[in-house]
Amino acid sequence: MRENAIGRRQALTGAGIAAGGVAVAGLAATPAMADDGNRLQGSWMCLRQDAGTTAKIRLVVSFCGGDVFISQDISPSGTPFTGTWSAHDERFQATFWTGSPGTQGPASVGPAIRVQLRGSVSRGKLTGTYRVTVYAPGSVTQVIDSTTGTVSGRRIAA
Repeated sequence: MRENAIGRRQALTGAGIAAGGVAVAGLAATPAMADDGNRLQGSWMCLRQDAGTTAKIRLVVSFCGGDVFISQDISPSGTPFTGTWSAHDERFQATFWTGSPGTQGPASVGPAIRVQLRGSVSRGKLTGTYRVTVYAPGSVTQVIDSTTGTVSGRRIAA
């Protein structure tokens, strides 16, 4: 395998949710989440763990206005993911994506990675599960790998 090629472990580790993965459709429609300790909008310091592994990855997930979702592994560092989110009551979902360089380096087309995150917020704690799907270079339909995992965290204080 070439030095610049992305391996399965790299793709799934870089997938970071990043859970992957992880969405809420407008806080105006979800006053319970906006008004109390179950408020979702903002940034959360989280730990994620892929199924079948013992490694825990630290990441930041951000539920932004306009239904924008951002996630990035920070320890170890990973590629940022962007996407969208929605919520109803204490439950939320997010879908977010990133890309990876191809075998010819950063300017070449590599795998696309999607994370689907589902979870809830209760008593100031975010918990959820995610599914990471890795797609063949140049495709968002041809699946070449996938995994699942869990995530939990607490709001980051300003």
